Amino acid sequence: MNTPTPAPARTFVVDAETRALFEDVVAKDRPQLGDALTVVRADAVPAGALVLGCYPEGVSVEEATPAGAITHSDPYTAAPVPYDPACGCVGCTEARGWSGPVITLATETMWEACDAVPAAAPVLVRLAA
Repeated sequence: MNTPTPAPARTFVVDAETRALFEDVVAKDRPQLGDALTVVRADAVPAGALVLGCYPEGVSVEEATPAGAITHSDPYTAAPVPYDPACGCVGCTEARGWSGPVITLATETMWEACDAVPAAAPVLVRLAA
């Protein structure tokens, strides 16, 4: 009997260019993004929120702060749907090895893959105006 090997832990690197882009995205001079920069559980991200970043494994929503986020170089608009383990994209394939519930925050991303995330994982978002 073959036991599946768990997916390796993700490693994130935030370089100066990504951090600068992040700071531009959340700048106060972009009111169309709304006022509420917040951290929520992945399964509580509302449709239309701008997904800005995630957190290293083991960080809870209670511990997460915007300053501690691993920012996405390409923020995207959330369109949450239930996770589909039959999806063959890279994001969904990686999530098959995770334990616990998973949510897909978007199926159409600039990475041409779904953004599947553990349901309890903290996500940094800017709520829609």
